Amino acid sequence: MREISLSKQKQLMLEMLKDFDSFCMDHGLSYYLTGGTLLGAVRHKGYIPWDDDIDVGMPRKDYEIFVDFYNKEKTNPDYAFVSFHQNPDLYVSSGKLINIKTAMEEAIDSTVEMGVYLDVFPLDNLGNTREEAEQFTEDCLKVRRALDVQNWKIIKERAWYKNVVIWLIKAVSPKGKRRQLVQQQDRLCQKYAADTLTAYVGYPCAAMKQELLEGKWFEETITVPFEQYEFRIPKAYDKVLNVFYGPTYMELPPAEKQKTHHAYSVWYKD
Repeated sequence: MREISLSKQKQLMLEMLKDFDSFCMDHGLSYYLTGGTLLGAVRHKGYIPWDDDIDVGMPRKDYEIFVDFYNKEKTNPDYAFVSFHQNPDLYVSSGKLINIKTAMEEAIDSTVEMGVYLDVFPLDNLGNTREEAEQFTEDCLKVRRALDVQNWKIIKERAWYKNVVIWLIKAVSPKGKRRQLVQQQDRLCQKYAADTLTAYVGYPCAAMKQELLEGKWFEETITVPFEQYEFRIPKAYDKVLNVFYGPTYMELPPAEKQKTHHAYSVWYKD
C-alpha cells in the first residue's frame, strides 16, 4: 500500500471540492465553505498551512437533496457520498464525500471504511429567539458529548486510566448505542427544519460549543480564491468568523498551536 503525503491529500481534497462545487452549481444547490476552510479562504486564500481537512456547509433543504441525488448523478466514479442514511454505522449524522480509491484509518472507533474525504455539514435552523436557540444548541451538545464517548478509540497515546473509563463506558452501553445517538442527533437537528432559514442557524451536528449564527448572514454569497480555484462563502463571512474564532481571527496563532487536529493514516488502495 502506498501512503499518501499530506500535500497530496490536500490536492485530492481540493479536486473533490471542485467536483462538489460543480455538482451544486449544476443542481442549483447552495453551499458555503465553513470552519477552518472558511478561515483559510479569507486569511490565506487557500488552506491554513497546518490544516488537513476541508469543511463545507449546506442549508438543510439543499443538504437533503444532495444526500438523495449525489451518488445517483455524480460524474466522477472515484467519489461517493456517505451519511448514516446510506450507512447506518457511520459515526456522525453529517455526511462525507469520499475518494473511494483511497483508504483511511482514523483515531475513531468505527467499522465504516473511509478514505480521503470532505466533511459536508447541514446548516440547521436553531430558532427565532436567542433564548430558544441557546436552549436548542445545549440540547444538541448533550447528544454530541454522548456520541463522542462512543466514538473514542482506545489508543496508547492516551493515559491508561482514561482508556479504562472509555472501555467501561463502552462495555455497559447497550448494543447499537452509537447508532441510536446518531439517529437521535439527526432528528434533533431537524427540529426547526423549513425551506427558509430562521433568525438563528448553526451546525449543531458538528459543533463542540455553542455557536449561534444569524440566518440573514447566509442570504448572499460571494466567490473567493481558494488555492487555484474559487468557491462560495457567505458575504457576511466576517460575522461568521467572529462567532467561530473571535475578532482576532486574521491574526496567526502562536507557533505551538499551529498543528493539525486530526489523527489518521491514508493510503491508496491499489
